[in-house]
Amino acid sequence: MNSISHLDEWPLPAFKLNNKLAIVESSEEAEKLVGSCSDFLDFVDEGSRQKALSFLLSSESAKPLELNFISKTGELFLGDVYSKWISDFSLNIVLVPKDNRLMEITNQLLSLRRRLQETDYDLLLEKERTEELLQQVRELSAPCIDLGKKHVLIPLFGDLDPHKIEVIRFHILNQVYENGAETVIMDLTAMEKLEQDGADYLKSLMQTFKVMGIEGIITGINPQHAQQLHHLQTGLDLHFVSSLQMVLASRNLLI
Repeated sequence: MNSISHLDEWPLPAFKLNNKLAIVESSEEAEKLVGSCSDFLDFVDEGSRQKALSFLLSSESAKPLELNFISKTGELFLGDVYSKWISDFSLNIVLVPKDNRLMEITNQLLSLRRRLQETDYDLLLEKERTEELLQQVRELSAPCIDLGKKHVLIPLFGDLDPHKIEVIRFHILNQVYENGAETVIMDLTAMEKLEQDGADYLKSLMQTFKVMGIEGIITGINPQHAQQLHHLQTGLDLHFVSSLQMVLASRNLLI
């Protein structure tokens, strides 16, 4: 390249290339920005090179092309490229760098998007852990206690809500089957609220026990529970006993 070029009159980085995109001349502003290079693609960012190559080798008139470049200090910057073929062997290029703040904002947005994606993933994991803990709490609120003599005690704790019902039903049936129980004692002493869907659940569960050939006993009923459970006796072979102690004493069972 010549030490003095007519392109130096340009206030922007300017280049003259040959048909192989080698730099024939470059302006003083161009060398300040990207240094002394032999090929235009040398300071085009790798991700933009194919795009630049297709654009520059096209003989058709086109709008400015936005590309990523690498300055002589190694920093990435964004710029618009204006090009015009003077002949089959000569191409003039003007590079208009964009405000670095735009690149900084772009990088900040990309960083924010990555953080949001990571946060979404962390929230998903936290949600899964929370759901697992909730399921464990629900299962623990209806433990199956083997009393011996093929008797199983199931004390219910808290409220019977639809979500809890779905979890503990599967849990209870599995535990009763694995223990080979012939009698199941459902103790409601520690159960707080019993809504209609909870009463319907108990009825359905007791019907399932009957189909399995298991005797069902319900104990620990308070006056509020009784209002919801008065219809369970109809069509079911159920025993209602006022307290768990009475059942254990009558059957010679020890906890």
